[in-house]
Amino acid sequence: MLAYPRFLCYNVCMDDLKQIIAVNIAFYRKEKGLTQVELAEKLNYSDKAVSKWERGEAYPDIATLVALAKLFGITVNELVTDKKKVKKAKPLIALLSAGLVWLIATAVFVIMNMAATIPHTWLVFVYAIPVCAVVLLVLFAIWRKNLLILVAETVLMWTVATCIYLTILFTASIENSFFIFFLPIPLQILAILWYEFRVKRRLHFRFKRGRVKKTDRNDKNDSGNNDKNSDHVNKNDNHGDAK
Repeated sequence: MLAYPRFLCYNVCMDDLKQIIAVNIAFYRKEKGLTQVELAEKLNYSDKAVSKWERGEAYPDIATLVALAKLFGITVNELVTDKKKVKKAKPLIALLSAGLVWLIATAVFVIMNMAATIPHTWLVFVYAIPVCAVVLLVLFAIWRKNLLILVAETVLMWTVATCIYLTILFTASIENSFFIFFLPIPLQILAILWYEFRVKRRLHFRFKRGRVKKTDRNDKNDSGNNDKNSDHVNKNDNHGDAK
């Protein structure tokens, strides 16, 4: 009795997986600025096979999935994962990661106050800010969020300088320690320039992607016209045979 529901569930899951892979292949192909023909040539497949993958009528084998992931610069898991679900989970992952850093900082603060009379234990929370920025910077880099990467880099640079300044201020008598804040200035300029470079490169890929979409539409129109012509020829042949 359970065989049919399990078989039905398997078919539904496979159909969902086909659609997920189809959407992801089309997305990452266009992100790389490749046409279906160019992608097919790189994989030694026909463009018809790539078209079937992107329509969800078929899906590549494991070896081809690995080759696709390597070509797109992603993991196989990213290629077979629903991007919408991952997108919804990203804010939660970022909040949990930041919350974990502050939980550890709070635990360290409590232990330091309970174990010994250490002065200026509140600095633990100041040190937690650049640590939190590093964690978020890694996540934003994985997710390719250029603006958030710049924000995290900015917070990291200036909070590290603040931590060094406060440590010197409360532990050592060094004059003119505020000059430490001059160090992040060139780093900030470099970060902004690097952000501008990434944005321009992304705009270039978008422009190329638009050209790819136009090429894909032309290919579809050409294939549709060829099908119509072939059908018309077949009808004429059948009509001639009937005569």
